[in-house]
Amino acid sequence: MINRGLHRITALSLAAVMLAAVVGCGSNSGQTKGSTTDKTASDKVNLKLYLQYSDDSEKVPLDYAIAEMKKVMPEVEAEIMPAARDDNQKLKTLAAAGNLPDIFDANPDIIKTFKKSNNILQLDSYVKELNIEDQLLDSTKANLRDDEGHIYGIPSDAPWFAMLYYNKDVFQQNGLQPPANFNELLDVVEKLKEKNIIPLSLFAKEKWPGVQLYDMIATRMDPKGISDLDKGTVMASDPEFSKTADKIRQLVSAGILAPGVFNTGYDEALSLFVEGKAAMLLNGGWAVQDLGAKMPGKAGILKYPFADPGQESATANQMSGGGTIGGLGVSPNSEHKDIAAKYAIQLSLKISEGRVLKRGAFPIVKNSVQPEEPYTDIQNEYKAYASQAKSSSAFTFGMTNPTIKTALEDNVQKLLAGGYPAKDFIKDMDAAINRARK
Repeated sequence: MINRGLHRITALSLAAVMLAAVVGCGSNSGQTKGSTTDKTASDKVNLKLYLQYSDDSEKVPLDYAIAEMKKVMPEVEAEIMPAARDDNQKLKTLAAAGNLPDIFDANPDIIKTFKKSNNILQLDSYVKELNIEDQLLDSTKANLRDDEGHIYGIPSDAPWFAMLYYNKDVFQQNGLQPPANFNELLDVVEKLKEKNIIPLSLFAKEKWPGVQLYDMIATRMDPKGISDLDKGTVMASDPEFSKTADKIRQLVSAGILAPGVFNTGYDEALSLFVEGKAAMLLNGGWAVQDLGAKMPGKAGILKYPFADPGQESATANQMSGGGTIGGLGVSPNSEHKDIAAKYAIQLSLKISEGRVLKRGAFPIVKNSVQPEEPYTDIQNEYKAYASQAKSSSAFTFGMTNPTIKTALEDNVQKLLAGGYPAKDFIKDMDAAINRARK
């Protein structure tokens, strides 16, 4: 669909386009150039964008970005095709049929798959021409290139990390101190259970939060956590990961999860936490905006209380989650691939700018705009904590080996359900890793 917030812009003269490009040079995100490589500037170019566009967290930044891109590349008319939430199945079907949109969301799985079928454009030369790298923060540059050193998308979001949040009122009212290590966490879980308070609100209707709990524990011992499992460079039976499975078993036995956890979606999990019926909540860093709005001053961040006593400081900056390669990908078969490439790269930065300005997200560029609304206490707390990260692992949606990803999701669910011994989890995961290695 065409963005409703934009009206049609008629053809402009070449001089006007050049003026718009100069204006673009002065923007906070540092966009510098439009493109007239395969069309003259007075021609209208229609580009189809297959992007997530289902709620305000996606719509507001994208609408803002497209409006801003009219100042940079006024010849481009962007048509949004809302992307399906189907693990990229529709996008892969479009690629197989030779009907890829000009621009699309490209995560690590799509990049890996589309590189093999020549369905994604390498962006190295465009990034260099637009001088993009010098504008990016180091944390963003770290996720710019794939293992072969090439660029297939510019991230539009700062790297996010998995977080364990706690309800300050619940802890205070029950005389509990925020746990700093695994032994203290177990003690907190047991005391909360005695008071009929759900220790951890987990929306296990989705599989990734459970895997992230596993990863948050694993990264206390292996900084790369599930990303090492994904690569097949370690085994679930290795000491770090066998200990992780055992710690999950201990937490489940202590009653960390509520009955019916596998039927709990995010909205319900959030409500339990906000209403004080649950003491802790696991989610990504992106949740700080909701938490700051719904319970100002009442939500805090636990600094990964999963290390053995005495190991807290040594592992404090080893984060679960983190950024992945990718961003907005471009079809090499686009009728206007040069324009599409430059548009996609600069649109990514404008989406990031919109997220910071309109949604209170965190920047990916050095000279960033400031949010319209000041950061809340928990946003500042997250920003300070995340800035100390020295290593990160992955989220499940950043994993690239489907065999290992599926096995990990399914087996962690069984581990969280109880009645599935850690030794069986380890055996089944090792078998999946060996299958993936063949």
